[in-house]
Amino acid sequence: MPHIKVLEAVAGADFSWAPGDIVEVSEEAAAVWADGHRAVLADEDGTAAPASSERRHLVPLVVGEDGQVLDVVDAGVLDVEPPEDAAGGNWVRWSVTVRLPQPDGDGPAETEEPVEQHDAAEVFDPDQHSNREVLAYLETADEEEALRVLDTEAAGQNRAGIAKMRDQVLEAARARGPVGSHAGAEKAADFSRGGGGEPTPETRSW
Repeated sequence: MPHIKVLEAVAGADFSWAPGDIVEVSEEAAAVWADGHRAVLADEDGTAAPASSERRHLVPLVVGEDGQVLDVVDAGVLDVEPPEDAAGGNWVRWSVTVRLPQPDGDGPAETEEPVEQHDAAEVFDPDQHSNREVLAYLETADEEEALRVLDTEAAGQNRAGIAKMRDQVLEAARARGPVGSHAGAEKAADFSRGGGGEPTPETRSW
């Protein structure tokens, strides 16, 4: 059976490993634990296995709705904070940039609707903000933007403090009515630059 050398302390219901421990595990467990962060494959004497046996990542294969393989321009794995209800471990998220296929001709077909493009810096990402910041942003968002942020949160960290406010947030957004796209972009850009929070009080000189 394979052995792993523990890099980070970890404990479970019936085991406890400290950094430097050499543990004999099953093939399946070795494939899970020997990720280069929590542990690495090793010989019985603790010598790390050759690099060729370490787990490596390939650039993901991205396929469009029509089955066409898209050209991956850039891809990487980013370390992220674990969800609040996670049992520990290291969490990562793929970041992938693809080149979309261009339509035939010099411009879009007459039947195609123009595609609204957004600068990535102007899109509010709840995974990059605290509970308080997300809820503060949702207090100013219209229903469409609030729904997008809530769905992104549910698919990502899915924090209980935000999830339980979903109905209340959407009801308040409907009551506010639609917000202009320009104003919404400014708010999103402000939060993405780290300027999120409560609105700054207006001051006047009389």
